[in-house]
Amino acid sequence: MATAAAKAVGGEHLSIADLDAAKAAALAADIGATVTDGGAIAAQCDYIFLGVKPQVMESALAALRPALAAREKKPVLISMAAGLSVACIQEWSGGMPIIRIMPNTPVAVGEGMTLYT
Repeated sequence: MATAAAKAVGGEHLSIADLDAAKAAALAADIGATVTDGGAIAAQCDYIFLGVKPQVMESALAALRPALAAREKKPVLISMAAGLSVACIQEWSGGMPIIRIMPNTPVAVGEGMTLYT
């Protein structure tokens, strides 16, 4: 998804955070993005892709919630975690607007489609 987004808007407009710093740095170098941490992304970005597994979504959002709550304008959170309802993600995020997406495999090369709700 990050690669496709970089092709669409330019990597310089993207920030990446990952628990694996080397993985984040490698992806950022490939697409021209900036590496940062989740707190900075939660505090500054208007659209935040939550690329985490469903079983860690609650703890990931708990870590971001203070930065999200401090914002004057709510960011839009975009999740591709299957099996979690929009209402659940919204509750865990402290009431942020949510878009839930289901990309298909060809999205990785910019030739797919993504369904959203």
